[in-house]
Amino acid sequence: MKKLEKNPRFQKAFRQLGDDWNIKPQVLQQLEKFTCLMYGQSRESSVDVIRTNLLQKMVGEVKKLTSKSKVDLARLPPCHSALKPHVQRVNHRVALYKRAHEPFIEKPKPYSEGQGWTLTDEGLLEPVWSCGPVLPASLVDLRDCGDHEEVDSEDEEEEEDEFYFDDFIVSEDD
Repeated sequence: MKKLEKNPRFQKAFRQLGDDWNIKPQVLQQLEKFTCLMYGQSRESSVDVIRTNLLQKMVGEVKKLTSKSKVDLARLPPCHSALKPHVQRVNHRVALYKRAHEPFIEKPKPYSEGQGWTLTDEGLLEPVWSCGPVLPASLVDLRDCGDHEEVDSEDEEEEEDEFYFDDFIVSEDD
């Protein structure tokens, strides 16, 4: 709250939530910058860059991520692909609150495009957790690298999967 109180530009972004049913790109951009500020990176504007920086600190000097790396992903900020649908869900709810005084509200369904929800085959509403990859594709196999079967051939050596940070920095074009 203190960081929000000290930064009027972010207060404006929060006030703009719910003005429209679809989140404005500049509001999303400001909320992403605020998320960076919350993680102590006030000069940064991309949560993905912060995730990479923090991940590098967790991995250490080697700067490579292996299946044996001790990394606490819960300490990382959400990636842009997860932050966006979260902000969309918040925007949808705030838009409803801002129109609560109206007797009839013309609104999109929560599972409409850009609202942050999806409708299951059973008719249940579920959050969209991500609108893209949460981890770069080169890291997805980490969860399956734990227990490998023993290699029968004496000539083959057990290889440890290595991932280099330069290989998995995701740009907005990807």
